Amino acid sequence: MLELLDVQPGQTALDVGCGPGADLPALAEPDWDTLVVDAEDLDTSRAFTRCTTSEAVRHATIGRRLARDAERAGFAVETVRATTPVFLDFQDADRTLGLGRNMQRAIQGGHIDDARGRRWFTALSEGPFFASFTLVTVICSR
Repeated sequence: MLELLDVQPGQTALDVGCGPGADLPALAEPDWDTLVVDAEDLDTSRAFTRCTTSEAVRHATIGRRLARDAERAGFAVETVRATTPVFLDFQDADRTLGLGRNMQRAIQGGHIDDARGRRWFTALSEGPFFASFTLVTVICSR
């Protein structure tokens, strides 16, 4: 089943306690294209998101594909839910979303200038903070 869904290392397939795991009734994945990091420097936030979705995250759009992939694998899609986790704490967002790690990758890859990236990251850590993305959950049956 997981082969049909093309689940890659580092991705998550959630089998919600409904037996021994032979059926896969629920899947949840982020759609990283919806990542939003609010900052005064909007251009750097956009460059950061573009780099994160194209360079740092494999299958950045898997969340939006879940229902289609589940149907192709022979499941009946019962429900699709989109949830938007909201981060107001910079430290929590950095741990969960890898803001610093992904900014370093963007700088090293030449996507964002070093000084610009450092200013953006410092400003995020010092001021009011907001970030979010869309998590897509698909409930399936056989």
